[in-house]
Amino acid sequence: MTRLHLFAGEKYWPGWINVDAHSETDIEADCRRLPFESDYADEVQAIHGLEHVPRLEVENMLMDWHRVMKPGARLVIEVPCLDKIAAHIVAGERNIRLTVLGIFGDPRDQKPGMLHAWAYTKAEISSVLEQCGFAEVKIMEAAFHVPARDMRIEAVKP
Repeated sequence: MTRLHLFAGEKYWPGWINVDAHSETDIEADCRRLPFESDYADEVQAIHGLEHVPRLEVENMLMDWHRVMKPGARLVIEVPCLDKIAAHIVAGERNIRLTVLGIFGDPRDQKPGMLHAWAYTKAEISSVLEQCGFAEVKIMEAAFHVPARDMRIEAVKP
């Protein structure tokens, strides 16, 4: 089973092919254009990477991931959820980890590309994935980072 961990950064997952452009991983590559042949991967996970990619580049990136995935392969993405962040702001939340850091990223992080380029609502990320050919798109609670602020999206390549 071939599993890709995209935007791996410092988080090395044993048993996965860890891919990132800015850290020592199994494959040093830009996750916007993967160096794998078509129908290569059984599963792709990108945990807190999509929000760092400029919005106008996301469809091309997701279509490339779709190309690399085998039919029936699963895609898992986790990102900050703008719906949850907006609700926290309206409720008067003062913890910036639940609000503005989810939108903008943390300016104290000096690694290249760590500020956020976009924040997704549940409806937008679902629509983008469907436009890029994914099916069975499901939004669920995040398993990494900040579940009160983030969302997990699972989809399948038909």
